Amino acid sequence: MPTPTRFLPRLLPAVLAAAFGADAVAGAPMYHLTVLGVPGGSVVQAADINDVGQIVGRYMDADFNGRAVLWDADGTAHPLGVPGAGDIYAYALNNQGQIVGVFLDYVNPVAGLLWTAAAPDQSIRLSDDPNINISPNDINDAGVVVGGFGVPAQERAFVWTAEGGLVDYGVQDPTVEFQQARWLGVNESGKLVGYWNVHSSTIHATGGQVGTPAVNSLGAMSEEFPSLPTAVNAAGTAVGLGLAVETPNLVPVVFGADGSFTEIPGAVLDQENGCASAINDAGVIVGSAGIGTASGCVPGLKIWVYRDGVAYDLYEVVDDHGPFARFQKAAAINADGVIVGFGRDADEGIAAFMLTPIASDAIFADGFDG
Repeated sequence: MPTPTRFLPRLLPAVLAAAFGADAVAGAPMYHLTVLGVPGGSVVQAADINDVGQIVGRYMDADFNGRAVLWDADGTAHPLGVPGAGDIYAYALNNQGQIVGVFLDYVNPVAGLLWTAAAPDQSIRLSDDPNINISPNDINDAGVVVGGFGVPAQERAFVWTAEGGLVDYGVQDPTVEFQQARWLGVNESGKLVGYWNVHSSTIHATGGQVGTPAVNSLGAMSEEFPSLPTAVNAAGTAVGLGLAVETPNLVPVVFGADGSFTEIPGAVLDQENGCASAINDAGVIVGSAGIGTASGCVPGLKIWVYRDGVAYDLYEVVDDHGPFARFQKAAAINADGVIVGFGRDADEGIAAFMLTPIASDAIFADGFDG
C-alpha cells in the first residue's frame, strides 16, 4: 500500500529560519507590497497574474454586483465587460492577455466567458448550449481553456479551443454513479491536472493530455489518499494538497510524475493544514496555511512562499502591511516571482495585493523544478 511521504520532517518556521535563512526573515524585507484597488469597488480579490504583469480578479461595485477586473502592470484597473444583468468573475489569464471566467444571472446555467486585454469590454461564450454550466479554471498561451461543465455535482472535465470548441473529457471512471471531474490547470505542452470525486466525498488527483479526451488517475498513491493538484508549470511539476503523514490533515504538496506526492517542508507554518496554489517555471511555490477542514485551495489564516528550500510567512517578509491585518490567499505567481492574492483589513474587509520581489538578484531557481 502506498504511503504519503515528505521531503523533511515538519519544522517550525523558527527552526527553518535558523537553519536556512534567518537573515531573510529578521533582516531586510523580501517583497514590496502594492494594494490593488478598483475605483468605487470593494471586496477586491486578485486571482491570477501573467508574465507581462497583467492581473485579473473580482470585486463588488457600488450596487453590490460581482464584477471582473483586469489590472495593468502599473495597477491601473479596467473592469471587464458584462454580457447582461448578473455577476461576472475572472479566474485566469495567459501571456497573450486572454482571460477566462464566468457569468451568472441566477436564472440560467453558469456561462463560461473569454475576454481579451485588448478589448476588455467584449466577451465570447465558450458554448451556446443554454442547458449546461461551464466553469473554466485555466488557460494556457495557446488559448486552450480547461475546467468543468455539466449538471452541478455531476460535472465532467472539458477542454475548449477556438478551433474545436468545447470537448468533453468525461470522468475518471464512468461506471461510478455520480462521479464528477474537473480540470484545474494546463501547461504549455498541454499537460492537464485536476480531480475526481463523488459528490461530498474524498477528492483524488487526475491527469491528462490535451488532444486525448480522457481523465486518468494520476497514480496509485493519489487514488489511495485524498489529493488535489491545483496548478502545473512548464516542466510538468504539479502542486496542490494531499494527506499528511503524521496527522489526518491536508497539507501543501508537490506531485511526482507517478502521482505520488510529498509535503512541502514548513509550508503549513504554525498551522495544521494548508494548500499550494501555484508554482512558476522556476519552481517557486505559493499557497495558504490554516485552511480548516476545506478540501480545496481556499483562503487561509496565513500565506507563504517556498523558495531557496525555505517556506516564508509572507506577512513577515513584506516591506509594509498597508491596510492588511493578515493575508488570506496567495493565488498566483509569475515568472518574475511577483505574487498576487488578497487579505483582510482591520475591519475584516477584503482587499487585493501584489507582492514584488525587492532584491533584483533574488534566486528563484532553487524551488521544486521536477
